[in-house]
Amino acid sequence: MSELNNNTRFSADELANRLTFKLHTASRLVQQMSGQKLKNLELSQAQWRALSGICTQPGTTLQQLTAFAQISQPLMSQAVKALEERNLVSRKTPQNDKRSSVLSPNQQGLQLYEQAYAAMLQVEQEMQLLLSDTGVQQLKSLLDVVVTGINQREK
Repeated sequence: MSELNNNTRFSADELANRLTFKLHTASRLVQQMSGQKLKNLELSQAQWRALSGICTQPGTTLQQLTAFAQISQPLMSQAVKALEERNLVSRKTPQNDKRSSVLSPNQQGLQLYEQAYAAMLQVEQEMQLLLSDTGVQQLKSLLDVVVTGINQREK
């Protein structure tokens, strides 16, 4: 272990100041804030992302939903299955494509989506209190640049 420490270029303070460390920390804290609100509604983060995609894009496929939510297909499949078991969404096979199915919310799912959306708005408002209006727009723009850049590199 001492050999590793002797070869390390950054101290703990320097590491904590790295962009990747700060992004991860911010993401984790936001997930904790939103996770608590979602827990009150008996939703996981993945279920929330699935439900939000299904409610805003009724008739979406699992593949489209996975791309929208930016989570793995196995995790998305589990989330959708849990939503189906709670009778919040339905799955139908279209006549023209028997290999895929489309997902749509029912009334119960739409009501839960509205509650969860309101809870997520509260989280966002709490974060926005930490920044000026200009700071919020700058942060959104910078995050868009990072996401777009990383997505382009991966192609």
